[in-house]
This record gives sequence, C-alpha cells and structure tokens, in this order.
Amino acid sequence: MRFGILASAQYPFHEDLQQRLGELWDLTELAAELRYDSVFMISHFMGNLQTPQTISTTAKLIQHSGDMTVGTGILLLPLFHPVHIAEEFATLDHLAKGRLVLGVGAGYRDNEYRAFGLDKSHRFSRLREGIELLRALWTGEQVDYRGKHFAVEGEHIGIRPYQPGGPPIWIGAGAEGSVKRAARLGDAWFAPGNSPKPNWLQRAMEWHDTALADAGKTREGREYPLIVQLYCGETFEGARAEVRPYVQDSYFAYSEYSQLSWQRSAFEYLWDNVFLIGDPDHLERRIKELRATGFNHIVFRPFWTGMPAEMAHRSLRLFAEQVVPRFRAEEGAER
Repeated sequence: MRFGILASAQYPFHEDLQQRLGELWDLTELAAELRYDSVFMISHFMGNLQTPQTISTTAKLIQHSGDMTVGTGILLLPLFHPVHIAEEFATLDHLAKGRLVLGVGAGYRDNEYRAFGLDKSHRFSRLREGIELLRALWTGEQVDYRGKHFAVEGEHIGIRPYQPGGPPIWIGAGAEGSVKRAARLGDAWFAPGNSPKPNWLQRAMEWHDTALADAGKTREGREYPLIVQLYCGETFEGARAEVRPYVQDSYFAYSEYSQLSWQRSAFEYLWDNVFLIGDPDHLERRIKELRATGFNHIVFRPFWTGMPAEMAHRSLRLFAEQVVPRFRAEEGAER
C-alpha cells in the first residue's frame, strides 16, 4: 500500500498566492520527510479559483519532493499538442531522475475547451491520439504518425526521457467507457474517489479489470491509484468538526461548474459515506475497505480552500505516524 498527496493548489483570488505557494513547498517537504510515496499536481485553466499551472509547478515540486514520485493528477492532455507534452515531460523526467508519472485525462469543463477553440466532443479521440503519439515519440526513434487530430512525419523527439519509453501514463476516468479506455491505453487507471453513487468503486473496478483482461493485460505489478479526500485528527468528532467548513467551501466552489453541480446537492452523502475524515482507527478501517476493492495507492487531498497550513501539517503528520505504519507492518509480516 502506497500513500501520496494531491497538491490541489486552488486558492480564492483574495489570498496571497506567494504565501500559499510557499506553504505548498513546505507541505511537500514535510511529506517527503514523513516518507510519503508521491505528490501529484492538478491541472485547470480559466478557473474560478487561483490555480497555478501544472507543468511549471510540477517542475518546482520536483525540487522539494525528496525521493517521492512526482506526477500530474491530472494533465488535460486534449488541450495540448502531444509534441509539446512529449518534450516537456521528457525534460521533467530528467529533472526528476525517473521519479515522474504523467497522469492525463479528458477534462470536463466546457469553458476550457471554448477558450482553446476546441470541440469538446473530440476530447476522447484527442486523448487517445495524444497517448499514442507520446509513446511513439518517447522511443526516441523517427516517428510517422497520422491521426484525425495530430500528424508527425519523419521526426524524432529532441530529448529522450530518462525512463526508457518515457514516464508511466496514468489515465483519470470516471465513466464506464472512460474506465475501460484507461485499462486499454494506460499504465494505470487514476480513479476518482468522490462518486456519490453507492458501490461505484466496486463496479468501476470490475469494468476496469474486465477491460484489462480483454486487452491481454494482467493486474500483477500494476498501480491502482485512487484520489480521496482525507483528514486525520486525534478524535473522530474533532476531526470532522474542525475540517468540515473548508471541505464544504471547496465543494460548493466546484459546484459552480455545471458539470459538478451535483457536488452541492450530494455533499451530505459524500460527507457521511465517501470522504475519509476521522481518527486513525476510522481511517484504517476505511482504507482497508478500499484495499479490499483493489486499490493499492491512496493519493489524498491534504487541504481545502481557506484552510490554515498548520492544520494540513498536523493531519499529514498524524496520518504518517498513526495510520501508515499499520499498513507497513502488515506488509512486512506478509513478506
């Protein structure tokens, strides 16, 4: 079982971005000190919150991340040209000396596609072609590729990745067709852990693994990462009372996008049944349930809109000291 943090760097416009970014570097350094396994950076454009851009911020996170895996969670690949991303992430792979993961997804916000002058209905074909072209370019060999959206003839990449074949590609997906696509095209399915549908993760895992088998792939040795909302406190009631205002403010801000309007109406269900917020014993039970479903890499959002940095530090440290060792001890006993 691996544990990482999601650098969900989204801040209200009235906040001091320099201060918040400094807090993000500090939090990442603390996670590295506490031996967390990974840190992932989000991606959005034209948002209703201040959102530093992914590629440049990921480069900065590499400097503060110790030995952790660093990645994007997720990059909106259809909004970019794959040649650009191939060279950027080959460069980042060298900066990270192979500790890099490229997490990609199709996105959901209409305004982002409008701003780029792209037809949102083409996002899945652009995603597929983008992944195909990335993999071809990362071989370092001459590429001849012609798709509906992208074409490269007789060219090779200007910088080969540090990792042979390039960084692993994890695909974010939350609908049945997208989950199956992630199994076929990706090195991992980067699963969202905030569905308001009961037993959705179990059903989605079945979709994924069926598609994986149909593609002639095996579960063995694969990462099964899941993004969750997690906060660890000394007591169950205390943790939930102190963090709820910040989680709620964030979810209500996201619900301003029409595609996420359900996050306001479903918030109470998510709060009671989906989010991982409580004391160490509660979190251990919940994570064991997720492990039984098949997930082996928990990536959690450690802070929400307006939340003081010291709260994130306390939660991160308490979880690392009181919860993570329980899973490490189990794995050691099994070996």
